[in-house]
Amino acid sequence: SSTPTTNEEIQPPAELKPHPKHEFEIIVGHANVIRYFTCRALQIPPEAWLRLCTFNCSLTYLTIRPTGSVSCRMLGDIGHLGLSKSTFSGHHGFNW
Repeated sequence: SSTPTTNEEIQPPAELKPHPKHEFEIIVGHANVIRYFTCRALQIPPEAWLRLCTFNCSLTYLTIRPTGSVSCRMLGDIGHLGLSKSTFSGHHGFNW
């Protein structure tokens, strides 16, 4: 093979190219489904979703490592919403 010139970019072999460090999947769904999926991902009894509470339009963030271990970084976070925009089961704010 020839030596690259100054104008050519040196490319590593395909098997040495870096893999993406992070992948994200965004799931939009009903809070019951999100709570159920979270329980399953954390390997706790799925019935535990009944003891979890999430607001409408909340964010849940799970990390799944290459080893298969899972951690919950956020569950039902509404920090991106103002108090007037937060609701749960038809009630506004935190007084429900």
